[in-house]
Amino acid sequence: MNKDLYDRKVKLPDTLINHLGKSFEMVEADSNVEGYNRNKDIRNEPVLTYQQLKRIKNWFDSYNGNKEDAPFILNGGDRMNKWCNHVLDHWRKTLESGKQIKMDTGMENQFIKNHEKDGLPQTPGQKHEKGLNKYDVAVTENIKKINKLIKDIL
Repeated sequence: MNKDLYDRKVKLPDTLINHLGKSFEMVEADSNVEGYNRNKDIRNEPVLTYQQLKRIKNWFDSYNGNKEDAPFILNGGDRMNKWCNHVLDHWRKTLESGKQIKMDTGMENQFIKNHEKDGLPQTPGQKHEKGLNKYDVAVTENIKKINKLIKDIL
Protein backbone atom coordinates (compact mmCIF):
# COMPACT_ATOMS: atom_id res chain seq x y z
CA MET A 1 0.00 0.00 0.00
CA ASN A 2 2.82 2.41 0.82
CA LYS A 3 4.12 2.19 -2.74
CA ASP A 4 1.03 4.17 -3.75
CA LEU A 5 2.38 7.06 -1.65
CA TYR A 6 5.74 7.35 -3.40
CA ASP A 7 6.60 10.81 -4.73
CA ARG A 8 3.80 12.47 -2.77
CA LYS A 9 4.90 15.86 -1.48
CA VAL A 10 4.01 18.06 1.46
CA LYS A 11 5.04 21.61 2.30
CA LEU A 12 6.35 22.19 5.80
CA PRO A 13 4.30 24.69 7.81
CA ASP A 14 6.00 28.05 8.37
CA THR A 15 5.95 27.49 12.12
CA LEU A 16 7.97 24.29 11.72
CA ILE A 17 10.43 26.01 9.37
CA ASN A 18 10.90 28.75 12.01
CA HIS A 19 11.37 26.06 14.67
CA LEU A 20 14.10 24.40 12.57
CA GLY A 21 15.79 27.78 12.13
CA LYS A 22 15.77 28.44 15.88
CA SER A 23 17.05 24.92 16.51
CA PHE A 24 19.88 25.52 14.04
CA GLU A 25 20.86 28.80 15.72
CA MET A 26 20.58 27.31 19.21
CA VAL A 27 23.08 24.51 18.57
CA GLU A 28 26.69 25.36 17.97
CA ALA A 29 27.70 22.67 15.52
CA ASP A 30 29.55 22.20 12.28
CA SER A 31 28.60 20.29 9.15
CA ASN A 32 29.93 17.04 10.62
CA VAL A 33 27.16 16.85 13.22
CA GLU A 34 24.29 14.56 12.26
CA GLY A 35 21.23 16.60 11.27
CA TYR A 36 23.17 19.76 10.34
CA ASN A 37 22.83 19.33 6.57
CA ARG A 38 19.27 17.98 6.78
CA ASN A 39 18.21 21.05 8.77
CA LYS A 40 19.73 23.41 6.20
CA ASP A 41 18.29 21.48 3.25
CA ILE A 42 14.78 21.39 4.70
CA ARG A 43 14.80 25.12 5.45
CA ASN A 44 16.07 25.91 1.93
CA GLU A 45 13.53 23.61 0.21
CA PRO A 46 10.60 23.17 2.61
CA VAL A 47 8.78 20.64 0.42
CA LEU A 48 9.32 17.03 1.51
CA THR A 49 8.56 13.86 -0.40
CA TYR A 50 7.14 10.69 1.11
CA GLN A 51 10.58 9.09 0.89
CA GLN A 52 12.18 11.96 2.85
CA LEU A 53 9.47 11.80 5.51
CA LYS A 54 10.05 8.07 5.90
CA ARG A 55 13.79 8.63 6.34
CA ILE A 56 13.18 11.32 8.97
CA LYS A 57 10.68 9.09 10.81
CA ASN A 58 13.14 6.20 10.69
CA TRP A 59 15.87 8.43 12.13
CA PHE A 60 13.67 9.41 15.07
CA ASP A 61 12.47 5.83 15.60
CA SER A 62 16.03 4.51 15.76
CA TYR A 63 17.52 7.42 17.77
CA ASN A 64 18.67 6.25 21.18
CA GLY A 65 20.46 9.36 22.40
CA ASN A 66 19.47 12.18 24.70
CA LYS A 67 16.86 14.70 23.59
CA GLU A 68 19.23 17.53 24.54
CA ASP A 69 21.94 16.32 22.14
CA ALA A 70 22.74 18.36 19.01
CA PRO A 71 21.59 15.74 16.44
CA PHE A 72 18.14 15.47 18.01
CA ILE A 73 17.73 19.23 18.19
CA LEU A 74 19.02 19.80 14.64
CA ASN A 75 16.55 17.24 13.26
CA GLY A 76 13.69 19.25 14.78
CA GLY A 77 13.16 17.42 18.04
CA ASP A 78 9.81 16.14 19.24
CA ARG A 79 7.94 18.71 17.19
CA MET A 80 9.35 17.45 13.86
CA ASN A 81 8.89 13.83 14.95
CA LYS A 82 5.20 14.37 15.76
CA TRP A 83 4.59 16.29 12.53
CA CYS A 84 6.20 13.55 10.38
CA ASN A 85 4.18 10.84 12.14
CA HIS A 86 0.98 12.86 11.70
CA VAL A 87 1.50 13.44 7.97
CA LEU A 88 2.45 9.82 7.25
CA ASP A 89 -0.50 8.47 9.28
CA HIS A 90 -2.88 10.84 7.50
CA TRP A 91 -1.65 9.80 4.05
CA ARG A 92 -1.89 6.10 4.88
CA LYS A 93 -5.37 6.37 6.40
CA THR A 94 -6.61 8.43 3.45
CA LEU A 95 -5.35 5.83 0.99
CA GLU A 96 -6.83 2.97 3.02
CA SER A 97 -10.24 4.63 3.42
CA GLY A 98 -10.39 5.35 -0.33
CA LYS A 99 -9.78 1.69 -1.11
CA GLN A 100 -12.32 0.61 1.53
CA ILE A 101 -14.98 2.92 0.08
CA LYS A 102 -14.42 1.42 -3.37
CA MET A 103 -14.89 -2.06 -1.95
CA ASP A 104 -18.01 -1.02 -0.01
CA THR A 105 -19.60 0.18 -3.25
CA GLY A 106 -19.15 -3.24 -4.84
CA MET A 107 -15.76 -3.11 -6.49
CA GLU A 108 -13.35 -6.02 -6.12
CA ASN A 109 -10.78 -6.11 -3.33
CA GLN A 110 -8.71 -2.94 -3.76
CA PHE A 111 -5.95 -4.08 -1.42
CA ILE A 112 -4.83 -6.91 -3.73
CA LYS A 113 -3.29 -6.13 -7.10
CA ASN A 114 -3.68 -8.36 -10.16
CA HIS A 115 -0.71 -10.67 -10.29
CA GLU A 116 0.55 -13.95 -11.66
CA LYS A 117 1.08 -17.16 -9.76
CA ASP A 118 2.79 -20.11 -11.38
CA GLY A 119 2.53 -18.28 -14.71
CA LEU A 120 -1.27 -18.04 -14.47
CA PRO A 121 -2.97 -14.66 -14.11
CA GLN A 122 -4.71 -14.12 -10.78
CA THR A 123 -7.30 -11.46 -10.11
CA PRO A 124 -8.22 -10.00 -6.72
CA GLY A 125 -11.66 -11.61 -6.68
CA GLN A 126 -10.44 -14.99 -7.86
CA LYS A 127 -10.58 -17.71 -5.25
CA HIS A 128 -7.30 -19.48 -4.64
CA GLU A 129 -7.79 -23.20 -5.02
CA LYS A 130 -5.85 -25.77 -3.06
CA GLY A 131 -4.92 -29.31 -3.91
CA LEU A 132 -6.39 -30.93 -7.00
CA ASN A 133 -8.99 -28.23 -7.62
CA LYS A 134 -6.44 -25.75 -8.98
CA TYR A 135 -5.79 -27.89 -12.09
CA ASP A 136 -7.86 -28.54 -15.17
CA VAL A 137 -11.17 -30.30 -14.44
CA ALA A 138 -10.45 -33.22 -16.79
CA VAL A 139 -7.06 -33.85 -15.17
CA THR A 140 -8.59 -33.65 -11.72
CA GLU A 141 -11.32 -36.16 -12.60
CA ASN A 142 -8.78 -38.61 -14.03
CA ILE A 143 -6.62 -38.33 -10.92
CA LYS A 144 -9.66 -38.98 -8.73
CA LYS A 145 -10.53 -42.08 -10.80
CA ILE A 146 -6.94 -43.38 -10.52
CA ASN A 147 -6.93 -42.81 -6.76
CA LYS A 148 -10.25 -44.66 -6.44
CA LEU A 149 -8.90 -47.61 -8.44
CA ILE A 150 -5.79 -47.76 -6.27
CA LYS A 151 -7.95 -47.77 -3.11
CA ASP A 152 -10.15 -50.53 -4.55
CA ILE A 153 -7.11 -52.67 -5.40
CA LEU A 154 -5.55 -52.26 -1.98
